[in-house]
Amino acid sequence: MAHKKKEFNVVQLLEKSHDETFQRTDQFRDLLINLRYEGKLSLGKNLKQAEDVLKFFSQEHAGHMQFEEEILFPYLKSHVPKLEPVIYLLHAEHLDFKNNLKNFENLIGELSKERQESDRAVIFEKIRETGAYLIFLLRSHNQSESESVYKVIDRELHDDEKEELAEKIEKFLP
Repeated sequence: MAHKKKEFNVVQLLEKSHDETFQRTDQFRDLLINLRYEGKLSLGKNLKQAEDVLKFFSQEHAGHMQFEEEILFPYLKSHVPKLEPVIYLLHAEHLDFKNNLKNFENLIGELSKERQESDRAVIFEKIRETGAYLIFLLRSHNQSESESVYKVIDRELHDDEKEELAEKIEKFLP
């Protein structure tokens, strides 16, 4: 019985992080809409929200990706070799996300400094495009992990492997 509870907690913990990311992508989408339509009067408030979104994705979500890259992916590569191509894809998506998030951060910085309305419009469009891509990438990535990697943990790892993985997760995530 203890094993069953432990394995459930492993998958539940991983999915919990995804749930929070989905909520944050909804906030991110709302921010993009507000930046586009609320204009100069709300620019300060919207830039503050952009900083909050960036903080979540560059710190908390980055910790989730670090956990996957340092603990989960290597463990699954050695215990479920057939997942290796999927893991390489997921890792490449992590890199793509990090690069585009940095680009988004730079665009927000440009927007806060830009005074010319015509130049702001160009930056707004780049922000919208990059933000929409980041939202799509995150949602697609998380669904791929849930439908492949996390299900493998639940279905294919032996009880002792699940317990070992749970211990690694508990050590990594305070």
